[in-house]
Amino acid sequence: MSNQTSSSGLRRSLSVTDVVMITVSGVTPASSIFVIAPFAIHAAGTGAFLSFVLAAVLAVTYALCYAELGAAHPNAGGEYVIFRRLFGRLAGLQMYLFVLCMLLFIPAVLATGAAAYLNSALGTQFDSAAVALGVVVLCYAIGILDIKLNALVTGLFLGVEVLVLALIAWLGFGQPHQPVSLLLQPVMADSNGVLTAVSAPVIAAVIGSAMFSYNGFGGAIYLAEDMHERHQGGRAMARAVLLSLGIVVLVELLPMTALLLGAPSLQELARQPDPISYVVSSLGSPLLARVVSAGIFLSVFNAIIAIVLQSSRFLFASGRDGMWPGRVNAALVRLHPRFGTPWIATLLFAVPSALLTFNSSLAELTSFTVIMILISYLAMGVAALCSRRRTDIDHPYTMPWWPLPALLAIAGTVYTLWAILLDAPLRDFLIVAAIIVGGLLLDRLQGKNPQLATSAQ
Repeated sequence: MSNQTSSSGLRRSLSVTDVVMITVSGVTPASSIFVIAPFAIHAAGTGAFLSFVLAAVLAVTYALCYAELGAAHPNAGGEYVIFRRLFGRLAGLQMYLFVLCMLLFIPAVLATGAAAYLNSALGTQFDSAAVALGVVVLCYAIGILDIKLNALVTGLFLGVEVLVLALIAWLGFGQPHQPVSLLLQPVMADSNGVLTAVSAPVIAAVIGSAMFSYNGFGGAIYLAEDMHERHQGGRAMARAVLLSLGIVVLVELLPMTALLLGAPSLQELARQPDPISYVVSSLGSPLLARVVSAGIFLSVFNAIIAIVLQSSRFLFASGRDGMWPGRVNAALVRLHPRFGTPWIATLLFAVPSALLTFNSSLAELTSFTVIMILISYLAMGVAALCSRRRTDIDHPYTMPWWPLPALLAIAGTVYTLWAILLDAPLRDFLIVAAIIVGGLLLDRLQGKNPQLATSAQ
């Protein structure tokens, strides 16, 4: 096999650095802080710090699971291929649908949250749904271009993003208004503006939102077949996953802490619909706040491009593996004659993502996406326990202290999921149930169609 193409036809042009740039861009640390972190601050006050720290600890256990599994199963299909190989067709189909829904929702969540920052930067009042739709459509169009070019573009945008976060950290740490003790003894303002202690269950419930802000480091495994280091036996993929998480935690936790310490008033912080811009405006100037808002909008744009690259490979893999009827599979694996990218798979992903932007409730999109993320992490923890026991599978990278990280990942996810589901709306349960039913029906369809069933093994 050529070093320039994989057996599937994807061009092997990415280094570990390229994969890390795309993956971290997909996590988009800046927009995670500015779009997702406000939910944590409103829900837990300065307790958001502990939620982010605990989420970082959990994320390390997840990253070790992804690193070992990604090295052992380097495939553009990511989680669903791992599950199919370990547990059979039905488990693979269920995992496929859960990850598919998660990948569809995340661009809509980020794009919808980005509208506020575009308006803040330009002083406009654009409709959030219109902005989100435009961003999603443009990002999917860019996603068709050569992946090496996209790696360079996302890397440049990522550099701007990190500079913005460094500026915020400098402002907060340079002008602290709150004592450090409030990070470990957290408080939040109640409806009357009175500061009260934050309980452990509240901090636990916010871990889910914090995990959303870190989520995406595992997306490196979708680019396995675009890497020219794959001949290293999979260890390059493990390095890409672990490096991505390390960068994400560093560049998110520091500015998050700085914002909480730099807030002039915790009561005002709780009242503000955009608590981050409030702190930046208070510590800097309105002009600086507008510049930062522009940087955040660009970071969201960058993130969606990166997610498009990952999700299109995920859909491409399902076509290559024969999950759908023949003509659908043929369309999904069709590569652009010039750019070598799965362009039809990319455009097909764009349609439902664009439709989701018409749901203007960012909170509703976020709550369900968090549940999907945690379910996928729980599943990967279970897979990490089972994969090591398979003597027929080579594991070029093995996590330290196995099985402790996988057990911690499972236990932490179960507890966080429980805390979230106690207050989850009925809608979220119905969507999860619908996904499970969809997997059962798809499995039954493949069972009745010998050609599909054989090709999907």
